[in-house]
Amino acid sequence: MKKITIILFIFLVSLPAYAEKHVVSYGVKSPATKINIKIYSSLTCPYCAELHIKFLPSLIKKYVDNKFAYIEYHDYPLDQSALIAAQVQKCFASEKQKIYLNQIYKNQSKWNNAKTLKELKANLAEITKSMGLEDKDFNNCVKNKSFEKKVLQSRINAQSKYSINSTPTLIINEKKYKGSFKNIEKYIQKLL
Repeated sequence: MKKITIILFIFLVSLPAYAEKHVVSYGVKSPATKINIKIYSSLTCPYCAELHIKFLPSLIKKYVDNKFAYIEYHDYPLDQSALIAAQVQKCFASEKQKIYLNQIYKNQSKWNNAKTLKELKANLAEITKSMGLEDKDFNNCVKNKSFEKKVLQSRINAQSKYSINSTPTLIINEKKYKGSFKNIEKYIQKLL
């Protein structure tokens, strides 16, 4: 009985760290953080790429780096290509996931123009190989049912909790943001 309790304790203690690996975060969440932003995004969505490339760096610099905000990136795949790309993301450690997201969004038109599933995987593998993920590991990521389930569960949770049905969707302090990208900073300033 004592052995089972110890194993259960170790599992529960390690669970937050394991779950943490599957959510890309920017900043440190604390009671002092006034702004908590959740971004629900699909890796094949051009508007998600625009948000990630044009607006996210400024939000990080102005609000996350100054400890006013905490940002979480959540998966909301719109199609099979986005699902596979999100699964592969889970194979990287936290900081490399951020690099992966940058590469995926910056090169979205190149990897996402695949006409077959085989071509899609080859396009993604080319990106991940430059990040140190070898073919065998890449294939294991694509086949990983646990990663697939986590990505799909993220979408299900978003629909259930926030009634999300499109991407990108931002949840700022648990409320769905309905403005344009250009007005995000004005909205955040009102909350500070």
